[in-house]
Formats: sequence, C-alpha cells, structure tokens
Amino acid sequence: MFPRLAQDGRRTRLVLAYLATGVAFALWHLPTLLMGGQYPGRPWYVSVPAMLVSCTLALPVFTWLRLRSGSVIPAVLGHACVSTVSVSMVKECADPNLTLDPLHRGLFGRPGWIAMGGFVTFLAVTGRLRLPRPVPTRRVAGPGGGAG
Repeated sequence: MFPRLAQDGRRTRLVLAYLATGVAFALWHLPTLLMGGQYPGRPWYVSVPAMLVSCTLALPVFTWLRLRSGSVIPAVLGHACVSTVSVSMVKECADPNLTLDPLHRGLFGRPGWIAMGGFVTFLAVTGRLRLPRPVPTRRVAGPGGGAG
C-alpha cells in the first residue's frame, strides 16, 4: 500500500502515505483492539486513538526496514519484537503484583511513543524515510542491433 501511495516520492506525498498506511495498519488491528488485546481494561475511545498513534509511529520503522532490505522478513521480525516488547516482556519484567497499564509502559504506550517518535525523527532528518531510488536497467540489444 505504501509504495503506491508514495509514488513520486515528494515530501508531502510521503507524509500522507505514511499517515494513511499507519491508519490502515491500526484499523487492521481493530478487532483484537476492541476485544481488549493491546490496551486491556481501557474503553474504545482511549484504546483506538492510542493504537492510531502507536501504529502511525511504528509504521515508518517497519516500512524503512522493508524498503531498505528488499525483503519483508526484517519488517515481520520487527513487528514480532514490537508485539512482544509492548505486552509480554513488560509483564515478565514487572512486579507480579503490579497492575500494568499499557499506556504507561512498553512500546505502545507513552514511553514507547517518545522512543519511536525520536527514532522516526532521526530517520526523517537523515533522509532514510525516502523511497529508494530505482536501479537503472540496461537495455539489451535485439537481433537487429537495436535496443529490444
């Protein structure tokens, strides 16, 4: 979806592509979100905007991994790590008697938003969020000596 939305690679087009794809990424998670998956105990009017922020910040990182590697594997592994770190790892490292609020801990809460926002800003400032330049293709001469 992202490459089609960001076709010409202009800055405004890229920002809109990242935002639109981030919203689509969040909406894809809507069924589990509404069942209390990512923000258990939170009402939908808190969890849906929180997921929109989280996905809009995580998506540029996943897209960067995908576009720069030429493979979906780094983005898939990144998504698995984010899912693990944002929920399971925080629970494992916390006091067992502590009530955990995902909005205050993990990557899909305020601390994670600050960290991901900083990283996305770094990627943007250093030009790493642009579309990769297409590799020029060589034309092979046909049987009549012309390009074919």
